Amino acid sequence: MGTYILGVLVTLSLYSLLAISLDLLIGYTGLFTIVHGALFGAGAYSAGILALKFGIGFWSAAAVGLIAGGLISLLIAIPSLRVSGHYLVLASFGVQEVLSGLYLNLNITGGPAGLRGIPRPVIFGYTIQSNADYLVLYVIIVAVMLALILRLVRSPFGMLLKAIREDELAPQALGKDVFAVKIKAFVLSGAIAGLTGALYGQYITFISPESFNVDASIFILSMVLIGGMGSIYGAIVGAAVLVIIPELLRFLPLDTSYLGPTRQLVYGAILVAFCFLRPRGLVGGRGGAE
Repeated sequence: MGTYILGVLVTLSLYSLLAISLDLLIGYTGLFTIVHGALFGAGAYSAGILALKFGIGFWSAAAVGLIAGGLISLLIAIPSLRVSGHYLVLASFGVQEVLSGLYLNLNITGGPAGLRGIPRPVIFGYTIQSNADYLVLYVIIVAVMLALILRLVRSPFGMLLKAIREDELAPQALGKDVFAVKIKAFVLSGAIAGLTGALYGQYITFISPESFNVDASIFILSMVLIGGMGSIYGAIVGAAVLVIIPELLRFLPLDTSYLGPTRQLVYGAILVAFCFLRPRGLVGGRGGAE
């Protein structure tokens, strides 16, 4: 049981970072997208492929994942950010489907079978193997990233992101290049998602297309909505709700044949309840605690 709980906490640390990265885009900049699952996958696949084929180490793999997520975000952002609102949602959804199709059909990604045997991290000659080891390593990485992101959103750049979210005409009137700022936010968000993908691959040691499809994007989006958009701490709370509650539902005293459908019903009911009872999220979002 102890190992299982530690594994859940490792997963929570990764999804917390994913939710924070998406909240930078949706909550702070006001850019609503459905492509984060694919960016998560870009980091996982790029780092996993290079680790398997060229034996790159943990930190190099993390850097590769970060760069891959940021680069693909840049390629997406330049054409997509010329539209807004529903058109941006549709454009990002289209990119999500294209990337999901590539992960599923390319030989280099392993196709439907995915990639197996991704090397485990080796830190100063010590191989990270147990969930306890992973938890310590990933909590340190997430804590460092959290500190950097909090500093960013409280900086003048973070204030500019919020100003664009509220009314992008006002920053434009002050001479700010709103388009360039949006691209920077998109690239930063994607880079963090790519980094998280690399960490995920080195923890699971196996990745497949199902982990990075549109369902994954909606799952990450749900974390931000439940926690509260525009709140870093809210993103963490939202991740905790959606990671921990499904695990708790595993222990429902039900016949195995009914367990899966029942978990999905309860899970869906919880999401609907949050939408009606806490439309601003658990932490309040947009004006709540950062």
